Amino acid sequence: MNKEAIYSFVKKINTAKTEKEITDLINQGLLETTQAKAAWIGLANWETNKIEINRIKGTDLYKKDKELIAQLKKIRQIMSDFYNNVEINDLYDYMIFLSKDDKIIKPIIYRNNTLGYIGLVGNDKNFYRDNIDTVNILIEYINSKLEIISLIKEREINHKNRMEFLASVSHEFKTPLNSIIGFADLLSENLKGTKHEKHINNVHQSALFLMGLIQNVLDFSRSNYKPLELHLEKCKPKKIISDIIWSFDEMRKEKNLTFNYTLSDVTITADPLRFKQLVYNLISNAIKFSKENGIISIISYLNTNNEFIFEIKDSGDGISKKDLSKIFTFFTQVNRNQLKRQQGSGVGLAVCKTIAKAHKGDIFVKSRLHCGSTFWFCIPQ
Repeated sequence: MNKEAIYSFVKKINTAKTEKEITDLINQGLLETTQAKAAWIGLANWETNKIEINRIKGTDLYKKDKELIAQLKKIRQIMSDFYNNVEINDLYDYMIFLSKDDKIIKPIIYRNNTLGYIGLVGNDKNFYRDNIDTVNILIEYINSKLEIISLIKEREINHKNRMEFLASVSHEFKTPLNSIIGFADLLSENLKGTKHEKHINNVHQSALFLMGLIQNVLDFSRSNYKPLELHLEKCKPKKIISDIIWSFDEMRKEKNLTFNYTLSDVTITADPLRFKQLVYNLISNAIKFSKENGIISIISYLNTNNEFIFEIKDSGDGISKKDLSKIFTFFTQVNRNQLKRQQGSGVGLAVCKTIAKAHKGDIFVKSRLHCGSTFWFCIPQ
């Protein structure tokens, strides 16, 4: 048994990232390790149960042996037919029947499924006897590596399906929500000065808030396929921030919150829509997590490094030290036991991070449990 050849084989297949890559490495490694005439591998798609990858690599001796070439092609075809038409036990029996003398054929098994096989043909009748122990060792490494590749592939498929589902559902939600927002606007005009004005304004604000959450989910799903696209232009952050603060007036009054803010009248380069979304999420969170009669403080300015800074401080429950590293991760929420009254998607802060990063900036947090939180972001100019 050539231990150096086995080590070299394992080292090479560990570099493979895809099934196609590993098939070439396996065939080459099997030839080098066993000194076989030819090596081949068949990999089946576990969903269709059909051999989709069927590759063979032979030495010069194999390429000159037309009878052997025809024999191996016949075996490969029979193996493919077995996968399509027979029980797996019959397939094992057929492999055992073929695997003797100058041939070794072994199934590839992972997650209790037979998803392929390897085949070797040697130079003499003692090939099986001399190499079966080595092949049995190698097949264990092959099984393990293919399992890892399979799990990664399965995770990517599931992740993509989840993203497509989120995008589809979010779009479906936006259509009726736009109608609710539109009709709420019309009703608010007709109900001005009446006892129902406050109620319709609450409907309008809640619909806008839900629309924002849906937009966050859409942005999250898109960001997993390609970087966030920005449409940069000159804009006045003071006007944008003031309008957002005003849009939360009803929610602020419900909790009797006080807003203290100092906004520098500067011009910056940013994507106005994304900038608004970034500020909206942070103010929304501050209101949501602040206690009644609390204070929310906001400042914005250009620092000495020519970075635009937006900072918001709330008087809420705060965040524990162990949770600070998780809050910018998608679908992550913290302190759920203490904050059962709060609802959210666990998306907003992750989207904020994505937007800030897309602007070549970043977002930060400073907080203590039960002592409020301070969030700030910077956008280089």
